Amino acid sequence: MSPTYFFLFLFGGFLHAQVFVSDLVSAADTGEPLPYVNIGIPNEGIGTVSNEAGYYTLELPEHLQQKTLRFSMVGFSEKEIFISPSEDKHALVYDITLDPETTELNEVVVTNSSWEKVSVGNKTDSKRIVTGFTSNQLGNEIAQFIRVKKNRPTKLEAFWVTLAENKIENAVLRLNIYSEKEGFPDANLLKTPIYIELPNDYQTLTLDLKPYAIYVEDDFFVSLEWIEDYGIENLWFSAGLFGKSLYARNASQGEWVRKKALSIGMGVELLQKHR
Repeated sequence: MSPTYFFLFLFGGFLHAQVFVSDLVSAADTGEPLPYVNIGIPNEGIGTVSNEAGYYTLELPEHLQQKTLRFSMVGFSEKEIFISPSEDKHALVYDITLDPETTELNEVVVTNSSWEKVSVGNKTDSKRIVTGFTSNQLGNEIAQFIRVKKNRPTKLEAFWVTLAENKIENAVLRLNIYSEKEGFPDANLLKTPIYIELPNDYQTLTLDLKPYAIYVEDDFFVSLEWIEDYGIENLWFSAGLFGKSLYARNASQGEWVRKKALSIGMGVELLQKHR
């Protein structure tokens, strides 16, 4: 039996008179190019990600050409610029530098006697019901809500996702961890970017998160982000019609939406402190 494919299309409006915004994003302290920076107009579904060399190009419809453009990346301070008209109505150049953030890691002592291991997520491993990213726009994300016991320090031990099909060689996605606000993903909780390389066979892939020392004390979201243009029809995840809802946003800096009818086979292994 052939698999049932679910496409979660999220539409954004475009008008005919468009302008291209482009240039380089680099670190303010070193001048080094910054790969995979999230770039977009907040909550408009118009966004992209800088390439491996730090360059970006974003196509804007006419009605969004005098808006705020946001640049953000884990480990750096967010920057916003106002898109101003220029003599060349078809091309705008913004060379962007981001300042590194200084963060302090929280030290938590983990002992076997005071912590319990739990697994949270959707355990589906179906090859007949599958889903994928909602679009081929860079910065497109799909996320899973993770509920934890309140006011108990929790350490993320591992992330897992079930691949139903992957025809892309050397495919790399970005893993993000977000706090929860009013039922949707909010601030990114990571201190350093996490990338995950996908195999080309059907399996449940597990990524060890212990080296990243990620601690939370409240509900959160875990997401996978599309950062290279591979063609979304070549990558599918196991899915189900029941379980935790899937959340998605169409592009970098876009608005999150909840897809109640579908769940994705992914989740996390946690260590949670006893009272």
